[in-house]
Amino acid sequence: MIQAWCDPIPYDLSRTRRRASVPREFSKSVPETPGTYVIYRVGQANTCDAVIDVGEAGLRPNSTPKGLRGRLATAVAHTASQKMATDIRGGTLPNKLCVVWVERASKEDAKELQDALITLFREQCGRQPRYNTKLEQHPQPLAFVHVYAALKMHLGRLLHGPTTRGSGRRNNTRGR
Repeated sequence: MIQAWCDPIPYDLSRTRRRASVPREFSKSVPETPGTYVIYRVGQANTCDAVIDVGEAGLRPNSTPKGLRGRLATAVAHTASQKMATDIRGGTLPNKLCVVWVERASKEDAKELQDALITLFREQCGRQPRYNTKLEQHPQPLAFVHVYAALKMHLGRLLHGPTTRGSGRRNNTRGR
């Protein structure tokens, strides 16, 4: 399944006090499909400084909304976003964050891509993204090097802020 990384959407504290999330006006742009997402800091010089969280979302059977929207655009907090919200309020993380994602066929596929991206990030940067505290290891990350390269190229164009006001549209950068 070949999908493109989406255009960025601001990721901030405007929705709730407990967590960072997609602003309400953009929440419909986040699909209810499985996928892998990357949260990054705007204005950083490179991928190692910019990427702070890589995550995945699947279709939770008894939950609404589902998939990426359920993970990124609801008031239900997950551990990384709670830590981000705390750090933003505490002044240790600037509140200029964006999120991009790529849709996947299943939660398992999204998890496999997440693990591969974290493994490749660690190989490049010497550490995991700041809010990925659990050690994720993919046995064959090179099978996903083209997706990681597409992400880095995509982020390279975006690190100084989104050019489209968070449309969530896919661009021409292709990932797996």
